[in-house]
Amino acid sequence: MGTLHQTRTHEARGPIRDRRPLAGCDLGSLISLQNEWGMSDAQLFGLRLGADAVCLRTDVSVASAIANLRHTLVSAAATLSMVEDNCVEGDPSRHVVESVRQSLREGLGMLGIVGRAVDEVPV
Repeated sequence: MGTLHQTRTHEARGPIRDRRPLAGCDLGSLISLQNEWGMSDAQLFGLRLGADAVCLRTDVSVASAIANLRHTLVSAAATLSMVEDNCVEGDPSRHVVESVRQSLREGLGMLGIVGRAVDEVPV
């Protein structure tokens, strides 16, 4: 098995969607990335313990990450629609829900651009 640098150099020749950017990361690096990317921010999401604890996987490909992100954004938008449907008339939270849904819609558009760029990059 080669070094991390050799692995990344070899992967750089393949299609971007097939690359596994976290390959070769140790557990400490993965935990640092989670914190850096806001996945473990207790102020935003609360503490993560037990079965709720999440750790990045090193075998996730760019294609899987894009598909998972798309699914996550669509699920969040659907959840917001349910919340909005259950709000009473005049509830100020409706404005918050609509604002977040608009942000998710924009995020899905940006994700589409990234996905298209990944597909068009010559190998």
